Amino acid sequence: MKERILRTTLVAIVTAVAAFCVATGPSFGQTKSAEVAPSMKLQGLDGRVYDMKELKGSVVLVSFGATWCVPCSTELRALEELTAEYRGRPIKFYWVSIERPDEVSNSALKRYAKERSVSFPVLRDTAKMVFSQFSPRVRLPMIVLLGKDGSIDAPIQFGMRSPADAYKADLRMRLNKLLASPSDSDR
Repeated sequence: MKERILRTTLVAIVTAVAAFCVATGPSFGQTKSAEVAPSMKLQGLDGRVYDMKELKGSVVLVSFGATWCVPCSTELRALEELTAEYRGRPIKFYWVSIERPDEVSNSALKRYAKERSVSFPVLRDTAKMVFSQFSPRVRLPMIVLLGKDGSIDAPIQFGMRSPADAYKADLRMRLNKLLASPSDSDR
């Protein structure tokens, strides 16, 4: 009898936790655009430290990925095409590897970026300190967009939607919206 009561209680607790996770799951790790941007200071393969807070006045697209992630490579091609389309506009593109140095060295990461003709800065988040501010688990690729005021443009985008043209169209729509919104210096 006690075992049955214990089992029933345990099932009720697990069900309640699962319901909570389902109810809060899609919004977990996503920041509303009105909130201040989290700390996004990362080391580039070029030796520079990039602080996204210093880029106010520009729209910022940060893509998190890994060399082993096939959709990340596909996304890099799409982002490279968007970079060419938006050249000369106040948009900054960055690609961030979440891999540790023992998984991929800087030279291997540079080779990876060169083979994919990546023209924007490649950064590292080896401890996933920045990444974990947006997602409690690894889901790649992940795109974070910042408005000209430095705030997060929600939602954080996970995965690479197919076909690539539809994916680029979605990103274009979001980038154009962010470009059209006034920054603090425009007001």
